[in-house]
Amino acid sequence: MLILSFQGNLVGQYSPIVIKLDGKATLQEYDGLGAITSYDKLLYDYPEPQRSEILDYLFRPGYGAALQILKVEIGYDGNNTGTAWPSHQPSLKEKPDYTRGMNWWLMLEARKRNPLITLAALHWGYPAWAVDDILKARFIFDFVAGAKKAHGLLINYIGGNQNESVITPEVTKRLRQLLDENGLKQVRIVAADEGSRKKYSVGQFLDNDNVYSKSVDVIGVHFKSREGLLPDDILNSGKKIWSSEDGGGDYINPKHGYGWASQVIHLLQDVRMNGAVRWCATAGVYDNMPWAVNGIIKAKEPWSGYYEVGGNSWGFAHFTQFTQPGWKVLETNAPKPDTFVSAKSTTRYIAFREQQGNNYTLVFTTGEEQKFYNIDLSVSGGLSNDTVYIWRSDFNKAGEYFQMHGTVKPVNNRISVQLDAGCVYTLTTMRTGGHGKAASPLAKAFPKPYRENFERYSSGKQPAYFLDADGNFEVAAGEHGKVLRQTVAVSPLHWHYKSRPLSQPLTEFGDINWTDYTLSADALLESAGTLAISGRFDGKFERSGDYLLEGYWLFLDDQGNWRLIRKDSEPFQRTQQLLYRPANKKGAFIVLDSGKISVPGLNTWINLKLEFRGGTITAYVNKKLLTKVQDEKYKNGNVAIGALGAGVKDFFTSSDDFPLVRFDNVEVY
Repeated sequence: MLILSFQGNLVGQYSPIVIKLDGKATLQEYDGLGAITSYDKLLYDYPEPQRSEILDYLFRPGYGAALQILKVEIGYDGNNTGTAWPSHQPSLKEKPDYTRGMNWWLMLEARKRNPLITLAALHWGYPAWAVDDILKARFIFDFVAGAKKAHGLLINYIGGNQNESVITPEVTKRLRQLLDENGLKQVRIVAADEGSRKKYSVGQFLDNDNVYSKSVDVIGVHFKSREGLLPDDILNSGKKIWSSEDGGGDYINPKHGYGWASQVIHLLQDVRMNGAVRWCATAGVYDNMPWAVNGIIKAKEPWSGYYEVGGNSWGFAHFTQFTQPGWKVLETNAPKPDTFVSAKSTTRYIAFREQQGNNYTLVFTTGEEQKFYNIDLSVSGGLSNDTVYIWRSDFNKAGEYFQMHGTVKPVNNRISVQLDAGCVYTLTTMRTGGHGKAASPLAKAFPKPYRENFERYSSGKQPAYFLDADGNFEVAAGEHGKVLRQTVAVSPLHWHYKSRPLSQPLTEFGDINWTDYTLSADALLESAGTLAISGRFDGKFERSGDYLLEGYWLFLDDQGNWRLIRKDSEPFQRTQQLLYRPANKKGAFIVLDSGKISVPGLNTWINLKLEFRGGTITAYVNKKLLTKVQDEKYKNGNVAIGALGAGVKDFFTSSDDFPLVRFDNVEVY
C-alpha cells in the first residue's frame, strides 16, 4: 500500500481523522455539478468585456465556478418564478424560431469555453397550443431538434416532465419515441422533476410502467438536501439519480460557499446521487423580483458593468476544477447522516477517482467542534503517488476564498495535514486549479433621465434593461419605426397558478431606489384590453418567492375607463416564530380615483403619464390631467408596463387571450 503524507503536525490534543482510500472501491459515477438559467436576462445586456468576464467565471475550466452542467429553461412565454422566457413557437400558426430569447446564446458561450460541458433543458409551462400529451411532447422535442439544427448544439439531457408538476408518463414516452425516430437516441431523458417532498412518486410510476421505465434515463428530484434519504424504489431502480434542482444560497452571504460545498457532499455521498444542479446560475434580475439574490454571481447592473462573484461560486470550484463527469465516487466509510441539517455542522469529506487514470480528489468541509483537524490519509488501489495540491477557502474572511495553500510530496508513503476549522479544502493530484483575475468596475446607479425609442434594435430582439415577468415583449417594426410589442395572443399554460399567480403580460425596468420622477409612455392596444403603467413599483429588496406588484398603477381600457390604483400586498402572518405571506393571496388593488374619458379605441397611440412628487401622484392621458391624489404609502420603486386581457381587472386574474399591445418613447425623468 502507498501512503501519502502531508507535512503537518499530528501531535496535539486532537486525534487524527484516518482515511484509507482504495482506488478500486468505487461507488456511483459522477455526472457533475451545474446550475440552471432562470435569472440571466440582465447578464445578456452587459457590455464587454464584463459580459465575457462573467461567462468565464461561470464556465471556463480552471478559472471560476467551472460549471460542468448548464441546464436551461425552455421558454413558453409565461412566468416561471420571477421571469418569462420567449417560446420557440408561441402558436401553431407561426414557424418555430430558434433565435428567440438568449438561451441559445448562453449555451453556445458555455460550449465555447468548455466543449465538454453537459447541456440540459426543462420546461416550466407550455404554450397554449400544447393541449394534449402528443403536442406537449412535440413542444419539448422541437426544442432539442431546433438546438441541433439551428445551432449545432446537442442537448445531452432533456426533461420528460413539466417542472414540479403532475407526472405525465405519456408525454415522456412519446418524447422518447420522437427522439429515437429522429436520430437523437443519444439524448437522455430526466424525469420527473418533482418538487421538494419527503416521498417522491416517480419510483412507483417506473415500477408500474415498463415502457415509461425504459424511456427514463435519470431520476431527477428537487431540493433533496431538505429531507431524508431516498426511498428504496428510487435507489433500487437502476437509474442514475440527480438533484435536478437544488438550493445553494445567494451570492451575498459568503458563508453560502461553505454551505454549498457541504450540501454537495451530502447529496453525492449520503443520498448517493450522481449529480446536482442548483437554481440558479446568476442573480441577473431586479431586486424586487422573487428570490432576487439567488445565484452564484450578481449580474444585474449592465448599465455600469458591475458584478460580484459570490462565495458559492468558489464552493463549486472546490469540486468542479478538480473533477470531470465520468469520474467515480470512492468509498470512504465516512458517516452518512440522514439529513443535510444534521450533517452540515460536522467535518465531512468525499473522494473521487479519475475515470481513466489514477488522479484523485478529496473535498473537506471542516466543522467547528475543535480548533483544527489532523488528517491521516493513505491511498491504495492504483491511485496516484504524484504531488498533492491543497486549495483552501475560509468563507468567514474576505480574500481567502479558493486560495492555493501549498503542495506536498509523499513522505514515507504517507500524507498528513492539519486543517483549520470552518473551512473548505480540496486535496488533489490534479494540476488544473486557478482563481480568475478579472475584476468588476465600480457600481453606478441606473441612468436617469432614461429614454428608449427602440430604434437601435433589430426586430425580434429583447431590449436592454427590460425584464419580462409574463408574456413576451420584443422589438417590432411599426408604421413609424420600431416599437416594443407584446407578441403572445393566447395565454400560455402557466406554471403554478396558485403559488405564482401572475397571469397577465408585464415587463419592468429601472432602479427600485427611484423616488420622485415622471414616467411617460406612448401605448397602443391592438386587441381589447387595458393598458397599464406603474411607478414606485415594488420598491423593496425581495428575498422571498413573492412577486408583489406593490406600488401605483394607471389603468386605461379600450372603452376609456381609467383607474389610478395603489397595489398593496397580503399582510404577513405569524405561525409560532415564522413570518410568512400566503402564497395564493393576491393582496389588494385600492382605487385612489377613477373615471371615464373619450379615447379613440384600438390601434391608436395614446400617451400615458404618471408623476410622483413626494406624496402627490398625478396622472395624465394625452397630456391632459386625469387626477391628482395624495398618498404616502410607497416612496420608491422602479417602473413597469404591461396590459390586461379583455374584462380582466388585475394581473393575477387569468384569461384565455393575452392583449396585444405596443409601447414606444418610454421615458423616466
